[in-house]
Amino acid sequence: MKQTSRAEQQKERDLAKLRAYVDQARREDKRRLPPEVQLVEELGISRAKLRGLLKILENEGLIWRHVGKGTFIGERSLTTELTSMPETLTPPEAFEARLVIEPQIAALAARRATPVQIEEMRHCLSQMQNLDDFDQWAVWDERLHRLVAKAAGNKLLLAVYDTIRECAPSGMHKIINRVFSSSTRQESNHEHARFIDAIANHDPENAEKYIREHLQAVRQAMFGDL
Repeated sequence: MKQTSRAEQQKERDLAKLRAYVDQARREDKRRLPPEVQLVEELGISRAKLRGLLKILENEGLIWRHVGKGTFIGERSLTTELTSMPETLTPPEAFEARLVIEPQIAALAARRATPVQIEEMRHCLSQMQNLDDFDQWAVWDERLHRLVAKAAGNKLLLAVYDTIRECAPSGMHKIINRVFSSSTRQESNHEHARFIDAIANHDPENAEKYIREHLQAVRQAMFGDL
C-alpha cells in the first residue's frame, strides 16, 4: 500500500511539473511543445510516464496531439478537426448532418430565392432527368443542392453546408452509386421537383417538408433503418 501511495504521489508531482511547463509555454505564446525526447530530459520523467501524463492533459483539453506533427498547446482547433474529419466520420453521421441542416436551408430558400436562382434549379433538374450516367447525374444533383443552400441567402449557413459536403467520407459516393439504379434516380428526380416547386412557390413549409422526405428516402436506401 505504501509503495502504491508513493507511486501515486510521484505521479502527481510529475503531473504538476508537466502542467507548470505547459502553463509557462502558454504564457510565452508558444503553440507547440518540444519533442518528447527533449521533454524527458528537461522534466526528468521517463518517456513511458510522460506519454501517460500527456494523455491526461489531452483529455483535459490543455494540449492536443497530431501524429507525425507533435504536441500542441490548447484545444484542437475546428479547422484541424475538419481537416481530418473525412478519415473518422462515418457515412451515416455525414448524412445525418445533412438531414439536420438542409430542410431549414430549403425553408429559407423558399423565402428568398430569386427568379434566376429558381431557373438555375430547374435547369439542374432538367439535366438530371436526361442523364443515364450516374456520375454525371450526381454532379448535377450536388449542384442543385448547393444552389438551394446559396438561395437561402445566409453566408454562414452556406459555409456550414459546404463543410458538411466536403467532410463526407470517401466511401459515401460508392454507397450512393450502388443504391441509385435508374428507377431510383427517376424517383429521386420526382422528389427534387417537389421541393423545387415549393421553393418557386415561396412555400417554406412544404420546401422544408419535401426536401426532408427526399433526404430520408435517400438515407433509407443507403443505410436502411438506423
